[in-house]
Amino acid sequence: MTHSALFAAPWDQKLTFITVATSALLLAGAVLATWVALTKAPAGAGRAVILLGGVVALTAFILGFLLAPRGYTIADGRLTIDRFVRPIEIPLGSIESVERLPADRLAGSWRTLGSGGFFGYYGRFRNETLGSYRMYATRGDGYVLVRTTLPYVLTPDSPERFIETLERGRRGPDAGD
Repeated sequence: MTHSALFAAPWDQKLTFITVATSALLLAGAVLATWVALTKAPAGAGRAVILLGGVVALTAFILGFLLAPRGYTIADGRLTIDRFVRPIEIPLGSIESVERLPADRLAGSWRTLGSGGFFGYYGRFRNETLGSYRMYATRGDGYVLVRTTLPYVLTPDSPERFIETLERGRRGPDAGD
């Protein structure tokens, strides 16, 4: 495949609310902890603990932002889940199938490592239907299941066009359109 196809990862209202509220709490906590530590807390271990709390809050905010899915790219023989840090690359040849995923197939999922609504729903998840899977989603509908040795759940802006483009890329450049 010689061209690239870009797909946005639009946020739904729920994700926007969770992200704004959590960001406000984390940033306010970081600022408040720094202010208290530098102006009110006596020198010593207490000040260090308060400052550490501020650093943890700021670090959580930064990591949430850097690891969140920003979009998806299909180009040069791979599907890339775009993130600011460590984009995830999946060779098209490793993809076994791709299909729309009804939201009810995610029922009973639990997060084993990741975010459940802060800048996205991303990381490692598990449920009885899919087993262990990776999710890089930004809304509660329009799910696409990309099966490799490990399933991926994504939410591109146009699920049908995404699936068509991914299937075309999997067939290779010589396949007819």
